[in-house]
Amino acid sequence: MTIQYRAVKIVPPSKKEEEVNCYYPRVTKRIKKDIRDIAEQISLFSTHSSADVVGVLEAFVILISQNLKSNCSIELGDLGTFSLHIQSEGAETPEKLGRHNIKGVRMAFRPSVRMKKELQNLHFTKIE
Repeated sequence: MTIQYRAVKIVPPSKKEEEVNCYYPRVTKRIKKDIRDIAEQISLFSTHSSADVVGVLEAFVILISQNLKSNCSIELGDLGTFSLHIQSEGAETPEKLGRHNIKGVRMAFRPSVRMKKELQNLHFTKIE
C-alpha cells in the first residue's frame, strides 16, 4: 500500500511579512471509509454479518462518548487510548482559577506502540 502526496506551498504564520516559498508534502487522494464500510470489512474476517457489526460499532461510538464524559480514558489495546484534554487560560493564583478559565475541551487519541510501529514502514509516491 502506498500513500500518495503532493507538494503544497505553505507560508508559515511567523513568516507572513517575508516572501517565503516553502513547499511541504500533503497526503492526497484520500478515500473516506464510513462505519458501514468498516463493518463490511470486519464481517469478511469474522462470522458476524455486517449489520451485526454496524450495531456493535454504533454502540461503541456512543459508549466512547459517555465514558469520556464520565472522566474516563478509554484504552483500546493495540489501537490506542482516547482521553479528554482541557483548553484553558491561566490564572495568577490557584484561588483565582475556576470554571471561567476553561475555554473548551478536545478529545485526543494516542496510538499504541504497536500502532505506531505498524505505521513506520509506509511507502510514499509523489503526485504531480
